[in-house]
Amino acid sequence: MVYVRIKKVKNINYAYIVESKWNKEKRTSQQITIQYLGPLAQININKIPEEYRNESTIIKFLDSHDLNFEKSRELNKSLQDVLFGKLKNYELDDLINIYNEYTKSIYSLLDFYEKLLIPVLHTIGDQWANGKIDVATEHVCSNAAITLIDLINQKNIYKKNSKSLLSSTNKPIILCTPEGELHSIACKIIESLLLEKGYDVYNITSALPINSIDSYYLDNLTPSVIIISVTLKENINSSIRFVQQIRQSFNIPIIIGGNAIRFALKSQIKVLEQYDKVYLNIEKLNDMLTYIKILMNK
Repeated sequence: MVYVRIKKVKNINYAYIVESKWNKEKRTSQQITIQYLGPLAQININKIPEEYRNESTIIKFLDSHDLNFEKSRELNKSLQDVLFGKLKNYELDDLINIYNEYTKSIYSLLDFYEKLLIPVLHTIGDQWANGKIDVATEHVCSNAAITLIDLINQKNIYKKNSKSLLSSTNKPIILCTPEGELHSIACKIIESLLLEKGYDVYNITSALPINSIDSYYLDNLTPSVIIISVTLKENINSSIRFVQQIRQSFNIPIIIGGNAIRFALKSQIKVLEQYDKVYLNIEKLNDMLTYIKILMNK
């Protein structure tokens, strides 16, 4: 069973999700920390992992502290609707204002992407597939989203340069897509989150031939991690060829993520898993960031 526990440090209450487990050797119950939630005053719907939100102990804790999570859900849904409208009309000033207002208090950049922008992009894709919006509107929305992310990235680059968040000796991270993959927004979002953390990032997403990528970036930059984003399942084989090309000369860690991996054949997964330091199907952005942090510190 899981609980929320409070720890006070310098008169500030911090919350943790803990799980109670029985220790057979010591014949006693022990509490294991599952996740740090942050300051109690800043807890919101986005801080509680979805798999724990319906636990009776969690609900009881939230009720006892007057944390109105339903209000947070309604806020996110309302903002998603507004964001959708602004993307369709390419209203960049309003889009950046929504981002600024959402992230200026307790919500993070990760929250903005996971709770607002990404769900809206999924809605746009579904509506285009179902004929509810035309291809021109879909393109306008996608272009507006890319421009919004670029504006956010400019702020993160400025912060990185002014504060020197990470040492310049860190090797860069390369973001790319396999040959034939034209969907680049996922890489844009990952780039944005990495820039916020202070990493040096080279986003080289394009439909370029595979060897044109490694001819310069792999030879001269010696990256610490390569991230391959693949959206369409028909591009999984080109991802495999990309990994094979890299492994001919380099043993750099490779993370392969994206919607397509969920639909990969067992034979395709088997081919990729035979390579050392290839990590597949990291679905959550926070998991991706954790993986990168671990790999960068090795």
